[in-house]
Amino acid sequence: MRTHNRAASALLAATAAFAAIAVAFAGNASAAQTADLAGSCTGRNGTVITLDLEGYTFAGPNTASITLDGSRPSRVSFGTAYNWSSGALDNTVAHSARVVVRSPNRTFTDSISIPACR
Repeated sequence: MRTHNRAASALLAATAAFAAIAVAFAGNASAAQTADLAGSCTGRNGTVITLDLEGYTFAGPNTASITLDGSRPSRVSFGTAYNWSSGALDNTVAHSARVVVRSPNRTFTDSISIPACR
């Protein structure tokens, strides 16, 4: 009986160790690079377009090129994260934005169009 209990205890310990390793690796996966381009029409405060980049490494160069309403793209270099906002835009006309993000591990491109809200 004791041999069986020792074997069960060893199996339980090995399973717990494996689960701990799996959780550790899953935690690293959640720290992956993310990019979110979003926009909203906020009534009297105007239209706002935002870009949020998270989880990048300093192994760069990390760059983002942002085009707002067809203007010449503005290019920025960033470290592990970057947050940008257009500020309040005229909400009586439609707006658009396009972003191209480049890092050693990923290229991300996205576009958004926000219709006039008044």
